[in-house]
Amino acid sequence: MRAANAVGLVLDSVAVLIATSAVVLIFLALMAEVVVRYLTTAGLGWPNEVPNLLFPWLIMGGIVIGAHRGAHIAAEFIRGHLSTGQLRVLMMGINLLVAGVFAALAWLSLGVIGITRTQVFPITGIGQAWAYGSMLFGFGGIALASVVNAVRTAFAANPGSIHHTDTEHMT
Repeated sequence: MRAANAVGLVLDSVAVLIATSAVVLIFLALMAEVVVRYLTTAGLGWPNEVPNLLFPWLIMGGIVIGAHRGAHIAAEFIRGHLSTGQLRVLMMGINLLVAGVFAALAWLSLGVIGITRTQVFPITGIGQAWAYGSMLFGFGGIALASVVNAVRTAFAANPGSIHHTDTEHMT
């Protein structure tokens, strides 16, 4: 349980760092473009490609955070009518199914990254595989978060409370 919590905390921290960095860098790049365009009536050019590169990372970072923290749509009605043992089995099954599906999607995203490796953004010259790499992080992160949640569910006294965060784990 300690190892699962540690992996989950690292995954959450990395996802928060990625999402926050993406927002800040997109803002700074676009602000630089606005300032230069205002002062010189000519643009830098490259800031227009920054959202194309970083917005997918922002979205996938947020999705991984939501998957880890259990901040997703859930069918609470069903959960409320199950015993602790039944709830544990249901939640572990769902988490393991999600882990399997998203691990497969992460594997498939490697093919997409390979295909887009030769395509580059015209101004920065950065490969489009960089943006598509967010799929690998997102899908792999969801798979890992689901495994962590399955382990936490298996050992929790009350499996319905694994996503009720205490102040120690809030960001």
